Amino acid sequence: MINTIPSIAVYGLTGCAGELLVILENLEKLLPRVRVASFPFAQSKNDDLKSIDIAFVEGSVSQKHDLEKLEDIRRRTRWLVAVGNCAVWGCVQRGGCNRFELTELKEASYGEGASIEALPAAPLKDHVRVDVELSGCPINATQFLAVTASLLQDHLPYITKKPVCLECKLRENPCVLIEDDLPCLGPITAGGCGALCPSMGAACYGCWGPCEDPQVEAMATVLEEKGFSLPEVQSRLLTFGAPPEIFERLMKTPAKNKVTKEA
Repeated sequence: MINTIPSIAVYGLTGCAGELLVILENLEKLLPRVRVASFPFAQSKNDDLKSIDIAFVEGSVSQKHDLEKLEDIRRRTRWLVAVGNCAVWGCVQRGGCNRFELTELKEASYGEGASIEALPAAPLKDHVRVDVELSGCPINATQFLAVTASLLQDHLPYITKKPVCLECKLRENPCVLIEDDLPCLGPITAGGCGALCPSMGAACYGCWGPCEDPQVEAMATVLEEKGFSLPEVQSRLLTFGAPPEIFERLMKTPAKNKVTKEA
C-alpha cells in the first residue's frame, strides 16, 4: 500500500532555534496527519526524502553551507515556508552584523585564520523562491498550525500583516507611545505577537518586521512631536532586518528632527 500521508521537514540555518522550539511544542497536534521525515533538532533518525510536501526553514542564510542546504531543500520541496524573523527578514544577523565587514566579524568571533565561509546575512527569499513567509520572533503557534492546515489542503494561507497597534486596541492596552512617551514601533510593525511588549508597558521594538504598507512618514511625525531622534528609531527597526528601503523616502526629506530624548 502506498503511503499517502503528507511529509514535512523542519530545518534550521543560522538562528536562535526559537522557531524550532515552537514547532516542536506543537508537533503533536499535527500527528498522525503528517509524517515528519526530517527534524534534526528533535529526532536522531532523519530521512532526506527526494520529495517533501512541506519544508519549514528557520534562520538566515549567513554561511556558505546555509546556502547549499537551502538550495537542496528547495529542489526537494513542494511548499517552502520561511519561519521566523531570521528567515523572513534576516533579523539581527542582517540588521546588526551586516553593518560590519565580514572579515572583521569572523576574526572577532572565531579568531584569525578561521575557516568559516561567511556570507552577508540575508533572508531566504534573497536566494530561493519562498512560498509562505511566517514572521515572528519567535513565530506564533496558532499561525504555524493554521499555515500548515492550509498547505495540507493545497491552499496558500492568508497571513495578515496588520500593525501591532490593532492588537493593542483589541486588548484594550493604553498606548505607550501616546500616553507614556515611549518610542513604540507598533504602528509600523507587523502584528501576530499579541502586542506582547506593549501589554507589559514596554515599547515595541519591531522584532516581527514591518507591517503591510508601513506609514513611516506619519510615524516620524509623531516621534518628532515626542522629541525622539528618527535615526535612532530607524536603527531599532533595522536591527531586526527590516529592509532599509522603507525609510528611503523619509530620509530624502529635509531633516527636522532634533534629539531631545534618548530612544
